Amino acid sequence: MPYISKDNDRRERLRNGEPALIAGELNYQIFYYVKHTNKIDRLIIKDFVDQFLGKKPNYQKYNDMTRCLVRCYAEIERRLDIQAEVLLDIAQSYDDEIAKYEDTKIVQNGDVE
Repeated sequence: MPYISKDNDRRERLRNGEPALIAGELNYQIFYYVKHTNKIDRLIIKDFVDQFLGKKPNYQKYNDMTRCLVRCYAEIERRLDIQAEVLLDIAQSYDDEIAKYEDTKIVQNGDVE
């Protein structure tokens, strides 16, 4: 679980809905939301993810997002004792989008040899 220093103003900005810029911030934003609402709202979390990915996601963003959701799922269940499978469902909901991105990059750059 990434931690953002208490002295860093990013904590407050993320709490107020500013988009996460890196995976650690996305993890913090989701965990904070769940911890303080004691619920997992699929639409709100998907909004956090969509803001993180931005208008032109790239491989790094997709990879960071999916890994973040997996780790956040584990920490929410471990530390908050809240069933968090919806985070895995959200990650899987991007599978088609990621596959299309990968197919485009294969055409543009060539496949793995």
